[in-house]
Amino acid sequence: MKKQYMKSGSGTRKEKDKKKRWFLDNGSNFLRELIADCNEHGVLNQRGGIVVNGEESLLPLSLRLKIGKEIANAVSYLHMAFPKIIIHRDVKPMHVFLDKNWTAKFSDLSFSISLPEGKSRIEAERVLGTFGYVDPLYHTTSFVTEYTDVYSFGICLLVIFTGKPAVITISNGDLQGILSYVRGLYENGKLDEVIDPLLMKDITSGQRLQVEACVVLALRCCEKRDEDRPKMIQVAKELKRIETSLSNSS
Repeated sequence: MKKQYMKSGSGTRKEKDKKKRWFLDNGSNFLRELIADCNEHGVLNQRGGIVVNGEESLLPLSLRLKIGKEIANAVSYLHMAFPKIIIHRDVKPMHVFLDKNWTAKFSDLSFSISLPEGKSRIEAERVLGTFGYVDPLYHTTSFVTEYTDVYSFGICLLVIFTGKPAVITISNGDLQGILSYVRGLYENGKLDEVIDPLLMKDITSGQRLQVEACVVLALRCCEKRDEDRPKMIQVAKELKRIETSLSNSS
Protein backbone atom coordinates (compact mmCIF):
# COMPACT_ATOMS: atom_id res chain seq x y z
CA MET A 1 0.00 0.00 0.00
CA LYS A 2 1.57 3.28 -1.09
CA LYS A 3 1.91 5.91 1.63
CA GLN A 4 1.55 9.57 0.66
CA TYR A 5 1.50 12.87 2.47
CA MET A 6 -0.47 15.36 0.42
CA LYS A 7 -1.65 18.88 0.87
CA SER A 8 -5.23 18.76 2.05
CA GLY A 9 -6.22 21.21 -0.65
CA SER A 10 -5.43 18.63 -3.31
CA GLY A 11 -8.00 16.62 -5.27
CA THR A 12 -9.94 17.23 -8.44
CA ARG A 13 -12.66 19.88 -8.59
CA LYS A 14 -15.18 17.12 -9.34
CA GLU A 15 -14.24 15.27 -6.14
CA LYS A 16 -14.45 18.45 -4.08
CA ASP A 17 -17.79 19.47 -5.58
CA LYS A 18 -19.21 16.01 -4.91
CA LYS A 19 -18.20 16.16 -1.25
CA LYS A 20 -19.45 19.70 -0.88
CA ARG A 21 -22.86 18.79 -2.36
CA TRP A 22 -23.15 15.80 -0.05
CA PHE A 23 -22.53 17.91 3.03
CA LEU A 24 -24.82 20.71 1.93
CA ASP A 25 -27.59 18.22 1.16
CA ASN A 26 -27.22 16.18 4.33
CA GLY A 27 -25.64 18.46 6.91
CA SER A 28 -27.27 20.59 9.54
CA ASN A 29 -26.59 24.29 10.11
CA PHE A 30 -23.82 23.21 12.48
CA LEU A 31 -22.09 21.21 9.79
CA ARG A 32 -22.43 24.06 7.32
CA GLU A 33 -20.52 26.19 9.81
CA LEU A 34 -17.72 23.65 9.75
CA ILE A 35 -17.06 24.33 6.08
CA ALA A 36 -17.89 28.03 6.13
CA ASP A 37 -15.16 30.53 5.43
CA CYS A 38 -15.39 32.33 8.78
CA ASN A 39 -11.94 33.81 9.23
CA GLU A 40 -12.38 37.21 10.86
CA HIS A 41 -9.30 36.60 13.04
CA GLY A 42 -7.51 34.37 10.57
CA VAL A 43 -6.41 30.76 10.59
CA LEU A 44 -4.26 29.12 13.24
CA ASN A 45 -0.67 28.64 12.15
CA GLN A 46 1.62 25.61 12.59
CA ARG A 47 2.33 26.69 16.19
CA GLY A 48 -1.35 26.95 17.05
CA GLY A 49 -1.31 30.75 17.14
CA ILE A 50 -2.35 33.61 14.89
CA VAL A 51 -0.38 36.34 13.15
CA VAL A 52 -1.51 39.95 13.53
CA ASN A 53 0.19 42.67 11.47
CA GLY A 54 3.06 40.33 10.68
CA GLU A 55 3.68 39.34 14.30
CA GLU A 56 2.56 36.23 16.17
CA SER A 57 -0.08 37.12 18.75
CA LEU A 58 -0.27 35.40 22.14
CA LEU A 59 -3.52 33.55 22.65
CA PRO A 60 -4.61 33.51 26.31
CA LEU A 61 -5.08 30.22 28.11
CA SER A 62 -8.87 30.48 28.18
CA LEU A 63 -9.00 30.95 24.39
CA ARG A 64 -6.63 28.05 23.72
CA LEU A 65 -8.81 25.79 25.83
CA LYS A 66 -11.95 27.08 24.10
CA ILE A 67 -10.43 26.41 20.68
CA GLY A 68 -9.39 22.90 21.69
CA LYS A 69 -12.89 22.17 23.01
CA GLU A 70 -14.58 23.50 19.85
CA ILE A 71 -12.34 21.43 17.57
CA ALA A 72 -13.13 18.37 19.68
CA ASN A 73 -16.86 19.12 19.41
CA ALA A 74 -16.61 19.43 15.63
CA VAL A 75 -14.73 16.15 15.21
CA SER A 76 -17.15 14.43 17.61
CA TYR A 77 -20.02 15.66 15.46
CA LEU A 78 -18.50 14.13 12.35
CA HIS A 79 -18.09 10.84 14.22
CA MET A 80 -21.60 10.71 15.69
CA ALA A 81 -24.13 12.69 13.68
CA PHE A 82 -24.62 10.37 10.69
CA PRO A 83 -25.35 6.68 10.12
CA LYS A 84 -21.87 6.41 8.61
CA ILE A 85 -19.03 7.71 10.76
CA ILE A 86 -17.11 10.47 8.95
CA ILE A 87 -13.36 10.51 9.56
CA HIS A 88 -11.68 13.84 8.80
CA ARG A 89 -8.14 12.37 8.43
CA ASP A 90 -6.37 15.73 8.59
CA VAL A 91 -7.08 17.30 11.99
CA LYS A 92 -4.58 20.11 12.58
CA PRO A 93 -4.53 23.78 13.68
CA MET A 94 -4.05 25.04 10.12
CA HIS A 95 -7.61 23.93 9.35
CA VAL A 96 -9.08 26.09 12.10
CA PHE A 97 -10.46 29.58 11.40
CA LEU A 98 -11.46 32.03 14.11
CA ASP A 99 -14.60 34.09 13.49
CA LYS A 100 -15.38 37.56 14.84
CA ASN A 101 -16.39 36.05 18.20
CA TRP A 102 -13.17 33.99 18.42
CA THR A 103 -15.19 30.83 17.79
CA ALA A 104 -13.18 28.06 16.13
CA LYS A 105 -14.50 26.89 12.75
CA PHE A 106 -13.08 23.55 11.65
CA SER A 107 -12.61 23.31 7.87
CA ASP A 108 -11.31 21.36 4.87
CA LEU A 109 -13.01 17.99 4.43
CA SER A 110 -11.11 17.06 1.27
CA PHE A 111 -9.44 14.06 2.96
CA SER A 112 -12.58 12.91 4.77
CA ILE A 113 -13.80 9.35 4.39
CA SER A 114 -16.95 7.55 5.60
CA LEU A 115 -16.83 4.20 7.34
CA PRO A 116 -19.29 1.58 6.04
CA GLU A 117 -22.51 1.68 8.06
CA GLY A 118 -22.17 -0.48 11.14
CA LYS A 119 -18.41 -0.91 10.63
CA SER A 120 -15.61 0.47 12.78
CA ARG A 121 -12.87 0.65 10.15
CA ILE A 122 -12.11 0.77 6.44
CA GLU A 123 -8.94 0.15 4.47
CA ALA A 124 -7.92 3.27 2.59
CA GLU A 125 -6.50 3.16 -0.91
CA ARG A 126 -3.94 5.79 0.05
CA VAL A 127 -2.70 7.07 3.38
CA LEU A 128 -3.45 10.78 3.36
CA GLY A 129 -2.71 13.40 5.97
CA THR A 130 -0.09 15.83 7.21
CA PHE A 131 3.36 14.73 8.33
CA GLY A 132 3.59 14.88 12.10
CA TYR A 133 -0.15 14.45 12.59
CA VAL A 134 -0.80 11.07 10.94
CA ASP A 135 -1.66 8.19 13.28
CA PRO A 136 1.20 5.63 13.11
CA LEU A 137 -1.35 2.77 13.17
CA TYR A 138 -3.13 4.23 10.16
CA HIS A 139 0.18 4.79 8.40
CA THR A 140 1.32 1.21 9.04
CA THR A 141 -1.90 -0.67 8.32
CA SER A 142 -3.81 1.72 6.01
CA PHE A 143 -6.92 1.10 8.13
CA VAL A 144 -8.95 4.18 9.06
CA THR A 145 -10.92 4.22 12.31
CA GLU A 146 -12.40 6.96 14.48
CA TYR A 147 -9.18 6.76 16.51
CA THR A 148 -7.27 7.97 13.46
CA ASP A 149 -8.78 11.40 14.17
CA VAL A 150 -8.29 11.01 17.93
CA TYR A 151 -4.53 10.67 17.46
CA SER A 152 -4.32 13.69 15.15
CA PHE A 153 -6.41 15.72 17.56
CA GLY A 154 -4.01 14.81 20.38
CA ILE A 155 -1.11 16.21 18.36
CA CYS A 156 -3.21 19.29 17.55
CA LEU A 157 -3.89 19.87 21.24
CA LEU A 158 -0.19 19.54 22.09
CA VAL A 159 0.64 22.15 19.46
CA ILE A 160 -1.97 24.58 20.80
CA PHE A 161 -0.74 24.38 24.40
CA THR A 162 3.01 24.14 23.82
CA GLY A 163 3.22 26.75 21.07
CA LYS A 164 5.49 24.38 19.13
CA PRO A 165 4.92 22.83 15.69
CA ALA A 166 4.15 19.12 15.29
CA VAL A 167 7.73 18.51 14.17
CA ILE A 168 10.42 20.50 15.96
CA THR A 169 14.15 21.02 15.49
CA ILE A 170 16.10 20.02 18.61
CA SER A 171 19.49 21.29 19.78
CA ASN A 172 21.61 19.07 17.53
CA GLY A 173 19.61 20.07 14.47
CA ASP A 174 17.69 16.81 14.19
CA LEU A 175 13.92 16.67 13.81
CA GLN A 176 11.72 15.33 16.60
CA GLY A 177 7.98 14.82 16.77
CA ILE A 178 6.22 16.88 19.40
CA LEU A 179 4.72 13.72 20.90
CA SER A 180 8.05 12.14 21.78
CA TYR A 181 9.34 15.54 22.98
CA VAL A 182 6.41 16.10 25.35
CA ARG A 183 6.21 12.47 26.47
CA GLY A 184 9.90 12.51 27.37
CA LEU A 185 9.49 15.59 29.56
CA TYR A 186 6.33 14.16 31.15
CA GLU A 187 7.97 10.83 32.00
CA ASN A 188 10.84 12.73 33.65
CA GLY A 189 8.51 14.86 35.77
CA LYS A 190 9.17 18.02 33.78
CA LEU A 191 5.67 18.70 32.52
CA ASP A 192 6.00 22.39 33.45
CA GLU A 193 8.61 22.74 30.71
CA VAL A 194 6.04 21.64 28.15
CA ILE A 195 3.79 24.68 28.58
CA ASP A 196 4.25 27.58 26.17
CA PRO A 197 6.65 29.91 28.04
CA LEU A 198 4.60 32.90 26.87
CA LEU A 199 1.77 31.57 29.05
CA MET A 200 3.87 30.88 32.14
CA LYS A 201 4.17 34.57 33.07
CA ASP A 202 0.44 35.13 33.42
CA ILE A 203 -1.14 31.95 34.77
CA THR A 204 -1.75 30.92 38.35
CA SER A 205 -0.69 27.62 39.87
CA GLY A 206 -4.28 26.40 39.57
CA GLN A 207 -4.39 27.33 35.89
CA ARG A 208 -1.10 25.53 35.35
CA LEU A 209 -2.74 22.37 36.62
CA GLN A 210 -5.50 22.81 34.03
CA VAL A 211 -2.94 23.12 31.23
CA GLU A 212 -1.18 20.02 32.49
CA ALA A 213 -4.53 18.20 32.47
CA CYS A 214 -4.94 19.14 28.80
CA VAL A 215 -1.44 17.90 27.98
CA VAL A 216 -2.07 14.59 29.76
CA LEU A 217 -5.35 14.23 27.85
CA ALA A 218 -3.50 14.86 24.58
CA LEU A 219 -1.00 12.13 25.47
CA ARG A 220 -3.90 9.72 26.09
CA CYS A 221 -5.22 10.53 22.63
CA CYS A 222 -1.85 9.50 21.19
CA GLU A 223 -1.48 6.11 22.89
CA LYS A 224 -0.02 3.42 20.63
CA ARG A 225 -3.10 1.16 20.71
CA ASP A 226 -6.57 2.22 19.61
CA GLU A 227 -8.16 0.61 22.64
CA ASP A 228 -6.09 2.79 24.97
CA ARG A 229 -7.31 6.03 23.36
CA PRO A 230 -10.56 7.79 24.37
CA LYS A 231 -13.33 8.42 21.86
CA MET A 232 -13.69 11.99 20.61
CA ILE A 233 -16.91 12.53 22.56
CA GLN A 234 -15.05 11.58 25.76
CA VAL A 235 -12.28 14.02 24.85
CA ALA A 236 -14.82 16.80 24.23
CA LYS A 237 -16.51 16.17 27.58
CA GLU A 238 -13.18 16.17 29.42
CA LEU A 239 -12.14 19.46 27.82
CA LYS A 240 -15.49 20.95 28.81
CA ARG A 241 -14.88 19.81 32.38
CA ILE A 242 -11.39 21.34 32.37
CA GLU A 243 -12.76 24.58 30.88
CA THR A 244 -15.41 24.79 33.61
CA SER A 245 -12.78 24.14 36.26
CA LEU A 246 -10.60 26.87 34.75
CA SER A 247 -13.49 29.35 34.83
CA ASN A 248 -14.15 28.54 38.47
CA SER A 249 -10.49 29.02 39.40
CA SER A 250 -10.13 32.39 37.65
